Amino acid sequence: MHARTALATIAILTATLTACESGGPSHSEAERATAASSPTSVMPSQAAPNLSTTWIPKLEKATSSDVDGVCSHVGSQRCADHLTGIVTVGIDLQDAIEEAGAKRVYPRSGDQLDKMMRASDGYTNDGCLHDPLADMDGSSCFKHSLDIMGAGASLQFTMQTDEIRWQLDG
Repeated sequence: MHARTALATIAILTATLTACESGGPSHSEAERATAASSPTSVMPSQAAPNLSTTWIPKLEKATSSDVDGVCSHVGSQRCADHLTGIVTVGIDLQDAIEEAGAKRVYPRSGDQLDKMMRASDGYTNDGCLHDPLADMDGSSCFKHSLDIMGAGASLQFTMQTDEIRWQLDG
């Protein structure tokens, strides 16, 4: 961040000195130098997708349930189905970010998605479905289910945080 600020300052000074030597200000050079210091110059908001308007409602739907305590029995089929729904939306969101070429715009969201996918792999690899010990606090299955549900819920905020950082209109 400091390096970009320093480079932007140097660019502005160079543009100013060049304008003074040529006898007048060059707005285009100064504007380009100022734009170089903003995060949107790397990915202009016109080119950057605003994915939250489409994906937050999908995440809300996937993370909610009509059943109270849907994962109170982590090894149950009902919980596995709920977790699968969340992970499916997560996979689709990862694909949407990739297709839009927006990994750089959504770094925090990418971290949450990675956490979700690791937890999903863990839930499967640890054989959590129908495991009677899966419900025990401290079991790896219990942790995997919490990580999937937590990542699904927090993605709704991290997507907006990523977009605010890049000054995308939402």
